[in-house]
Amino acid sequence: METKINKLSEIDKRNPFTVPEDYFTGFNQRIMDCLPEKETVKPKAVSMWDKTKPWIYMAAMFMGLFFTFQLITRNSANQQRDSANQAATIQSAQFTDDYWSTVKITEEEFYQYLEDQLVNEGYYDYMYNRVYMN
Repeated sequence: METKINKLSEIDKRNPFTVPEDYFTGFNQRIMDCLPEKETVKPKAVSMWDKTKPWIYMAAMFMGLFFTFQLITRNSANQQRDSANQAATIQSAQFTDDYWSTVKITEEEFYQYLEDQLVNEGYYDYMYNRVYMN
């Protein structure tokens, strides 16, 4: 251990690095002289359309959102109003057993009516295609 301490004490304490005199006085100019000349690039002309394009796109997006919300709220308001009208109609109709007892239709006529509705609306073709064609 003593040998290492002795060797450390033998090292010279002065700084071994030196800077030549007047090295930093013209340092900036010498660096600038070594650099190549920089080409000046003329800025590209930006058209009015390129300047306003983002703003126009943003305005179109907000208009689309506005009309979408208007359509959604108008449809939901119409649906609420229609459902309220239907509820009022159903309440005012007061369906009773007396109405159905006065209807003079046989069971066969009723089934014939349902079958005619299925044929006229094309439900037979729809059901056939769904069941047998898939």
